[in-house]
Amino acid sequence: MGIINQQNYEPLPDIEIVNIDDLVTHPYSDIEPFTRLIKTIHFIIHHPLIYQKKEGCLQSLVNAMLDEQIININCGDSIRKDIEKVLKPFGILPDFTLKKGYFIGTGILSQTDLIKVFRLLEAQANSLSDPVALSIYETFKNRLGDPKIAHPESYPVRAIYNKNIVDLNSLPNDSLAIKIDVLEGAIASGELLELNRFSGSAKFTQNNHQNNQINTNNNNYFLAYPLQIVFHNIGWYLAYEYAEGIDKGLFKFERLDRLFLGRKTNQLRDINQQINALNKLQKLYQASGGIFLGNNVKLQKQYLDSKQKSKAEITIELWFNDYIFKFISEGTNPFPLQQMKMSPRLHKNNETNPLFTLKKTEDKNFPNRFQVKLPIWSLEDIDLLRWIVGFGGQVKVINPPELVIKVKQIGEAISLLY
Repeated sequence: MGIINQQNYEPLPDIEIVNIDDLVTHPYSDIEPFTRLIKTIHFIIHHPLIYQKKEGCLQSLVNAMLDEQIININCGDSIRKDIEKVLKPFGILPDFTLKKGYFIGTGILSQTDLIKVFRLLEAQANSLSDPVALSIYETFKNRLGDPKIAHPESYPVRAIYNKNIVDLNSLPNDSLAIKIDVLEGAIASGELLELNRFSGSAKFTQNNHQNNQINTNNNNYFLAYPLQIVFHNIGWYLAYEYAEGIDKGLFKFERLDRLFLGRKTNQLRDINQQINALNKLQKLYQASGGIFLGNNVKLQKQYLDSKQKSKAEITIELWFNDYIFKFISEGTNPFPLQQMKMSPRLHKNNETNPLFTLKKTEDKNFPNRFQVKLPIWSLEDIDLLRWIVGFGGQVKVINPPELVIKVKQIGEAISLLY
């Protein structure tokens, strides 16, 4: 036995005896509420934004959890308290009113939908040579691939077979096609840009922008507000609005790889002005059926004015033989629906679709009529000419006379070669 030194002995402090029934327990110290809380978090992560209008946000979640046998009873009141006391105060759910379903963090897609979005991004990055999409795709691929959420060997159900004809690696370092991040920032902020075209760049029409001079050393610089980056058929284009000179207010699309930035202007315009300009651009684009919007600001303004619109539009009439008209009548969306009319389809009797209301022609070789009302500048659209000429001798141009002459000249020029 050891000997206790009486001099060094210190008595223990008095211990307060507490009745265990008086202890305050944590509301989730019991297994049942704790398990319900964890299961709720887990379910929302994998099934975000469940919502049925008649049931509301909370009851939609409860019903879905019942259906999946995550919970066995309708405990909507308990889950409501979980949300109010834990999920929102601790930042697990966003701290604002969720009216269309619950989500956690940035998890707004199920795993299946997430992989679908990834595959679409993959197709865009690979097929369209989008440098921004490619950068995001690499991050996306690593984060989905490392934890084996998306497998690289999985079958590519969807693909984009459009292809950018421009090799980005061969472009100068100052090309807009490479400075996409700078361009996107300028578009979002409504920044005025000084732009120029690379010497020797190809163009289908001779544009006169002599008054768009802001650089005494180079008359080709011009000021414009960038509005949107668009992929069309073969490459990336910048949609912009001229900001000065005789073309002030003119909307135009131009290939990104043909443009580069000049000096910084440090000028911004109000976002509402930017949105209003974009709306005008989109209206012109939809009406034109393509990205060629002409080179005449007066015509564009007339077309956007409902009272003067008729002065800036023209009706094109084409006659097709039976063989090719089967293809034409299947494609009901090459131009805005409200601007087109055709004679009845060959394989349908008692046609009721208002699109197919024109009378047939009296020409036995070309009995099928097609009409489309387009802006006048469409007569100079190379894509429209390609579309018509591509049908060869199976289409006959009737109106307008200037289009008849254009197509005839193209045919004669081809025939002279052979």
